[in-house]
Amino acid sequence: MVLHGHGQRSRQVLGPEEPGGRPRQVEVQVRRYRCQACGATCTVAPWEVWTRRLYSLAAVVWALALWGLVGLGLAAVRVRVSPWVHVGATSARRWRTPLSWVEAVAARRLLLRVRPWPAGWAARRAAAHVASTVAGHAPPSAPSPPLAVQAFRGAVHAT
Repeated sequence: MVLHGHGQRSRQVLGPEEPGGRPRQVEVQVRRYRCQACGATCTVAPWEVWTRRLYSLAAVVWALALWGLVGLGLAAVRVRVSPWVHVGATSARRWRTPLSWVEAVAARRLLLRVRPWPAGWAARRAAAHVASTVAGHAPPSAPSPPLAVQAFRGAVHAT
């Protein structure tokens, strides 16, 4: 093993910590390592922290579930997932981030366990597919919670 500890750095993570919870912005410490052979560095983070993503995995799936399964509009989803209350003029009417998450799943860059869906599906329908697939990874509980809550809880097992 040629990886050696190389300090820590902080990362911010956005989203609620539980289904229906208040959206938060938290800072987590990510451990850095440096390869003694080639000099490259890498980081090790908790499961919910994705590379190059601000939102936690559970927040992403929760947003897709609220949009695709519950049927909320993107602005209403943003209020429930993003802790940022001030948005730019172009983003005030529509939140594009969930669309980019759906595109990333389709391009096999996120949630690799989600099977591809037929070409031509609308983004909202694809979001429902992603959320329901991830909900299948939720641990069993009685009574069974709503599908959107199961999607949030299944995110930990769907990576």
